[in-house]
Amino acid sequence: MSERALARSSQTVVSFELQDADGLADLISQRFGPVTIEAARANDRFSMSGTYGVVAGIDFSRSSVTGEFRLIPQHHYDGVFFFFPTAGSLVFHQSRETFASSPTTAVAAEGVACRSMDFLANHEFCGVVINRPVLAERLSVLLGRPVVEKPTFQRSIDMASSGATALKALVMCITSPEFGPQLNRTTLTAERVRETLVDLLLEAWPNTYSEVLRRSPPMIAPRHVKLAVDFIHDHATMLPSGTELAALSGVSLRSLQAGFRRFVGVSITAYQRQIRLERARTDLLRAPATTVEDIALRWGFTNAGRFSRYFKEAYGIFPTELVRRNV
Repeated sequence: MSERALARSSQTVVSFELQDADGLADLISQRFGPVTIEAARANDRFSMSGTYGVVAGIDFSRSSVTGEFRLIPQHHYDGVFFFFPTAGSLVFHQSRETFASSPTTAVAAEGVACRSMDFLANHEFCGVVINRPVLAERLSVLLGRPVVEKPTFQRSIDMASSGATALKALVMCITSPEFGPQLNRTTLTAERVRETLVDLLLEAWPNTYSEVLRRSPPMIAPRHVKLAVDFIHDHATMLPSGTELAALSGVSLRSLQAGFRRFVGVSITAYQRQIRLERARTDLLRAPATTVEDIALRWGFTNAGRFSRYFKEAYGIFPTELVRRNV
């Protein structure tokens, strides 16, 4: 299968070998958006080979690069890039910082913040790329609620850590000649691999939801937090300010904010949006004939476009897509 066919497939694992900048740029551009490739020195040549796979919003690869070059994205991909190097170095130039991977350091990089990436020396690595809607969709399932604050991953982890070792081993397995091609013929297995990759990354790579995902039984919230939570549930169409909720609960705004962060896991504003999104989603499923605009307005979202964006960030799909699936 050619590299061009790879970009059009929702479930594909292929081996590839590229000998020039144009071939590499074409392969990456088709999947993540247009990029340009610049050799480190004039007349330098490089090659890249390995195994590359994509399963519904998740990309994974095992690659070997000879030579040095810089990759410059022309369009920022809304996803998180995880790299597990075994040789060489990969330097990321992001909006406000520069950092590097190495055989002892695995890194997580934000696609929307990436200005360029430098592949230095002879480089070998395993990689996983997950787009934001897939992360939101899976997190909302695991947590049983919409994700109103996107997960942020720790910039780097030790390659010798158990998490990095497990993730690298999983990618090595699914890109192996024995296992990789089988994913092209087994839809159910591919879906399980997809979930396993996302779940393992969420559990093994430190992020802003790590504590919530590890938490066993929920902690009992103090009375003032419970009062505010109950009020938000009972009056979901209202939008009381944090100050008003604090006065209702009999504590200072700072105490209520701290209580929400500790016992609810999100800010007061985020929790209010979470409840309104849950109610809107229920209405979309129960009454698909009602317009998205009417349901958005019913639950306090005066701008339908903003509501659709919030919904996509929380559940991984647009409200119109949810309605079509339901119908």
